[in-house]
Amino acid sequence: MKYSKYTFTLLVAILCITAVSAQDRSRSRSNRQGAGSGFSLATRNAARAADSLPPSPDSTRIGIARINAFRLTDKLGDPYIAPMDTDLLNTADHTLMEARSLAGAYTANLGAPFQTRIFSERPEARDFIFADAFDGDILTPTNAYFYDVKVPYTRILYTRAGGSTKREEQFCGIITGNFGRKLNVGADFDYTYSRGQYTSNNNKLLSYRLFGSYRSDRYEAFAHIRNLNFVTNENGGLTDDRYITDPDNFEDGRRGVDSKSFPTRFANTYNRLRSRDFFLTHRYNLGFYRSMTADEADRKRRRDERREKIRRLDAAKEAGKDAGNIDASAADSRSLTPRTLDAPPPEEDDEDPHADEVFVPVASVIHTFELDDYRRRFISKDAGIDTCYTHVYDTTSQHPNDLQTARTLRNTLALSLREGFQRWAQFGLTAYITFENRRFEQAGDTLSGLIQSRERTDEYAAFLGAELSRTQGRALTFRARGEFGLLGNDIGELRIDGHVASRFRLFGREAALRAEGAVRNLRPAFFQCRFHSRYFVWNDDLRNTQRVYIGGAAEWQQTRTRIQAGVENVTNYIYFDTDGRPAQFTGNLQVVTARLRQDFRFRAFGWDNEVVYQVASHDDVLPLPRLALYSNAYVVVRPVRVLTVQLGADVRYFTAYHAPYYEPATQQFRNQRDVRVGNYPLVNAYANFHLRQARFFVMAYNLSRLFAEPRYFSMPHYPLNPMVVKLGVVVTFNN
Repeated sequence: MKYSKYTFTLLVAILCITAVSAQDRSRSRSNRQGAGSGFSLATRNAARAADSLPPSPDSTRIGIARINAFRLTDKLGDPYIAPMDTDLLNTADHTLMEARSLAGAYTANLGAPFQTRIFSERPEARDFIFADAFDGDILTPTNAYFYDVKVPYTRILYTRAGGSTKREEQFCGIITGNFGRKLNVGADFDYTYSRGQYTSNNNKLLSYRLFGSYRSDRYEAFAHIRNLNFVTNENGGLTDDRYITDPDNFEDGRRGVDSKSFPTRFANTYNRLRSRDFFLTHRYNLGFYRSMTADEADRKRRRDERREKIRRLDAAKEAGKDAGNIDASAADSRSLTPRTLDAPPPEEDDEDPHADEVFVPVASVIHTFELDDYRRRFISKDAGIDTCYTHVYDTTSQHPNDLQTARTLRNTLALSLREGFQRWAQFGLTAYITFENRRFEQAGDTLSGLIQSRERTDEYAAFLGAELSRTQGRALTFRARGEFGLLGNDIGELRIDGHVASRFRLFGREAALRAEGAVRNLRPAFFQCRFHSRYFVWNDDLRNTQRVYIGGAAEWQQTRTRIQAGVENVTNYIYFDTDGRPAQFTGNLQVVTARLRQDFRFRAFGWDNEVVYQVASHDDVLPLPRLALYSNAYVVVRPVRVLTVQLGADVRYFTAYHAPYYEPATQQFRNQRDVRVGNYPLVNAYANFHLRQARFFVMAYNLSRLFAEPRYFSMPHYPLNPMVVKLGVVVTFNN
C-alpha cells in the first residue's frame, strides 16, 4: 500500500505521541495475586509474557493447530490465546531469576524473594503482602495456562547448577489431554530445591495444580485447584560486604574462603508460605445458529484437510515410517491455523448436527468463584536474632514464631452483551457485581504493645463494574473498564482502566500502536495498615492512594523496534521506610519511564537489546536505577538438519542507586540510605541446543566475576551467586 507524505507524517506523529508505556496496569484487588499477561517487553521469557504487542482478549484469531494455550481475564474469565514457551533460542536465559524483569533484586538464590527494579512493572500490593515477593512463582487464575489439545501434551524441565553442597535444582512439568472436543483436564507442578551459595540461603518451593476446562457453543467453564508450600531460609545478608568486594583480606594465606563460610546476620531462620486456591468461572451463552458463508465453508474445508494430513503423519510415525518420506505439506500442517474462540472447530468424528453452521453468541451470563487462603509463618532458632532488632514485643516465647493468615472468598456475577452478533453491534458491553469476604488473623496486642493472644479481623466489600470493548478486527480495538466500591470496607474505591490499539501495515510490514490510561483511588492493603509480630507492630491509619497514569507503545516489524514510555502521578504513596515500618508520602510522586527494544539480525548473527530509563521525583521515597539495560549477542548454526545450536553471551546492567534492603521479619523491601548497589555488568556465556523435541543448554553464570570489579550485589548485603556452571534440559511430548 502506498502512503502519501501527509499520511506518513501523521503516522510518525502518532507514533511519537503514543509511545508511552503500555505496561498492563490491571492492579485490581482481585488481581493482586500476580502479574497478568498484558503487554510487557521486560519479561523476555516467552512462557511468561508475549514477545510483541498482544491484541485484546477475544480478538486473537491464530493458534497452534495441535496445541492451544489460554489465559483468562480478571473477574470475567474471558479466554484468550496466550504464548507458550516454544522458542528455539535463549532457553538458558529463560531459567534465570533475572529473566523475570529487565532488572530485578533478589536474595541471590533460585526461588528467592524478588522485586523488579522497574517501577511500571510492580503490581498492586495484595492484602496479604507477604506473598508479593513470590509473584513470579505463584500461579493464579489470570497468569496460569489452560489448554485445548488435539493430542496429549507433556512438557518437562530440569535445571541444575553448582556442587553437591550448593546445588540449585528445579524440576517442573505439565501434562494435559482432551477427552473429546470439549473437555480438557491436566496437571502441572513445580519443585525447586536450592541449597544456595551462602550460609542459611537454601530454598524449597513446591507448587502443583489440577485444572480443566469445558467449552461448547452454549456453555463454557474453566476451573483449577492450586496448592503451594514455599520455605525460604533467611540469613539477613552478609555482616561484612568485604568478603565480596575485597576477599584478599580474609584469605589468610589460603587459596580462598568458601562462600558457605561467609558470616551472615543470622542463621537457622526461615519463612514458610502456604496457599490454596479454588477457582471456577463459567458462563452460559445465549445465541443462534446460522449457515456458513462461502468463505467460512472454504476455511472449514481447508482446516479439515490439514487435520487429515496431521492424522496421516501421526499414523506414519507410529508405524515406524520415515517422516521424511511423508509429503512435505503434512509437516507444514503443524503451522498456525485460523480459528475463533467463540466457535472452536469440531473434530471430524463428532456427530454434530450443527457441523455446517456457525453459532453466534448474543449474550452471556457469567459467574466466577474464587477462594484463596494464605498462611505465613516466621520462625527462628538463632539464639542471637533478638539482638538484630530494635524492639522485641513478644515476651511470651524464647524465639520468634509469628503467624499471619488471610482468606478471601470472591463471587462475581456478570451479564454480557456480545460483540458482533449483528452488524450494528460493533462493541461488547458487560456489567458485573463482585462480592468479597475477607478474614485476617495475626497476633493480638495490648495498649503497651506487647503481644497477647490472637486477633481476627473480618471485612466485606461489594464492587459494581462495567466494561465496554471492541476486540474484533485490526484497524481499531479498545477496552475500557470501570469499577466502584459500592458497600463495605472498600466503599469509595475506584478503578478506571482503558486502552485503544491499532494494527496496520506500514510499507508492507506489520506495525502496531497502543495507548492506555488509568485513574485509581485505592485503599491500602490490610497488613500495610495493621501488623503485629515479635519485632514489628504497627496500627496505622493510612489514606487512600490516588494514581493517574497515561502511556502507550509502538512497534514496527520492519526494523524490529519497540518503544514505550509512560508517566504516572501517585498521591499518598505507601512504602517501607528505613526503620522497616510502612510510611506514606502525602505529596505528589511522579515517575517517568521510557523503554526501547531493538533487535538486529544478519544471517547467522543476532543482537538483541533493551534499555529502560526511569526517573522518580523523590528518590528518598522511591529509589530507582536511572538506567537499566540488557544486551544479548549470539550466533545460530545448524550443523545437521535436526540440530540448532545457539552460542552467545549476554549482559545485564543497571546504574548504582540506594537499592531497598530485604527485611526477612516482614518479607518487605525497605528503603535504606547507607549502601549503593549497581554499576556491575552481569555477564553470562551460554550454549543452547535444540534437537527435535528437546532443548538443552550449558551456561557460565556471572562470568564477569573473573574480570570485573567484584561488586556483584543484588541488594544491600545480598550478593549474587559467584560464577557457576548451569545445565538444563526441556523435553516436550505432544503425541
